[in-house]
Amino acid sequence: MNTDLETIENYVTGQLTPDERTRFEAALRTDPAVAEALAFYMLSKQAAKEQAREQRKSELDSLRKPASIWSVPMRWAAAASITVLLGLGWYFFRPTNSPEMASRRADAYIAQHFMQLPTTMDGSSSGSTTADSLKTAVGLVNSGKLAEADALAQDILKRQPTNDSALKYAGIVALRRENYDQAISLFHRLSERTDLYSNPGLFYESLTLLKRGRPMDKEQAKKLLDEVITRNLDGRREAKELIDLL
Repeated sequence: MNTDLETIENYVTGQLTPDERTRFEAALRTDPAVAEALAFYMLSKQAAKEQAREQRKSELDSLRKPASIWSVPMRWAAAASITVLLGLGWYFFRPTNSPEMASRRADAYIAQHFMQLPTTMDGSSSGSTTADSLKTAVGLVNSGKLAEADALAQDILKRQPTNDSALKYAGIVALRRENYDQAISLFHRLSERTDLYSNPGLFYESLTLLKRGRPMDKEQAKKLLDEVITRNLDGRREAKELIDLL
């Protein structure tokens, strides 16, 4: 499968044709190299964002306090850039049996399953206002318009606080926007819907804990993953892979 940058970027931005997208997603499920390339792309984008933020901060600092060409802020920015690049290399060549590898697997899952969402709706009657709103929200997510998608999902939740699809999509949007506390809350609310035949809430909550990375998050994620496995919930196969790394 072709994993060049253009193909990956077109997938993330929703510019692949339906046939191209189908082939790419099939490769994601069967070819670890494709999933790895997509995860690397997403991590690189995040690293570039952090570097740009640090550079902008340094520029503002230098405007406030004129200094030589290699002023302290500029040296900080250069050091930050080197750290980012070294971090990327370490991210992809470190030992595979570690909590860091679990986070890497979580990144790959998020890149594979949360960048482009399926447009088929479950749990709502076709043609209903809620179903139409959910479909629009998914389209916004797939186009990268996360703020608009979040506003639409939150509007549904104001009217239907336990709507499982709205909770799931709002949680995914919050996760992609790195609003981890909000995502954890939404996925936890989803997990409390015990009437659902299929419910990924606990598994998604564990992924978000791994991404947030606070001191107790790893242990809590491990506890949730164990529950996913024991109760045979959605994400059981991936949970078994992740828990072995924690």
